[in-house]
Amino acid sequence: MRVLDFLKPVLEDFFRFAKEVDKEFLFHVEREELYTGLRKAQELKERQQEPLKKLYCEWTEKSFRFLVDRWVCFEEYPSEQFLFASGLKRSKNLSIWAILSVREGMGGLTEEEFELSKYVSENLDELYVYNFAREIANVMLLRGDCGNGEIDTSLMNAVKRFEIYSDNLLYNWDLMAIPDTLKLRHLYDVFFTEHHTTFSRILSDRLSQAIEEDLPEERIRVIQTAIAVIKNEPENLPKGEPKSFTEKWLREELVD
Repeated sequence: MRVLDFLKPVLEDFFRFAKEVDKEFLFHVEREELYTGLRKAQELKERQQEPLKKLYCEWTEKSFRFLVDRWVCFEEYPSEQFLFASGLKRSKNLSIWAILSVREGMGGLTEEEFELSKYVSENLDELYVYNFAREIANVMLLRGDCGNGEIDTSLMNAVKRFEIYSDNLLYNWDLMAIPDTLKLRHLYDVFFTEHHTTFSRILSDRLSQAIEEDLPEERIRVIQTAIAVIKNEPENLPKGEPKSFTEKWLREELVD
């Protein structure tokens, strides 16, 4: 029996469960009920027997904890945790590619492996908590917040990364602007001397693009707020009261 045929019922059940957890997560975030959401995630985790479902509740708990405390650590990177909890690591010794978006022309995969990767990655891409937790973990890793040391910035193409993260501000779902902004701020600070002018131009271009594409006012305000946070310019925050939880959360980054 193929691995996908064997695991698919378990994975399908997990993805259904995860989407229901996502609804609860978004419900409490939108209402700014972070402590209630945190408590419910902890309670739900305690009731789970299946490793994948328990893991998803743990990611939800950590996501709420991050939104409350603005800091959290992951024992392992969420993508790797998924590989082990799902059995994919043991059954096929699959590496990280198994849960990344499949691109045309990816080589070195058998037909079965490609089909399995496509199924898993497409379903994971739809999960809010998974993607938010993964990006939080990226922020912690980039900044070296959890005692493992920062990513060696000499090994990265800072401008390219800045372009990608800033582009995400336009098109990612709203809450993802939080980790995107924190990553951008870190790059802006670390590479200020070398790339200050380039970074500022990129951010200006992103805001102009958002306006030209007639994005909703709420989204434009989030982008304006993100830019103010990245550049540490509270005087450039959008006027008036925040229009969304994300905008409010980011504004508070500029409060000492």
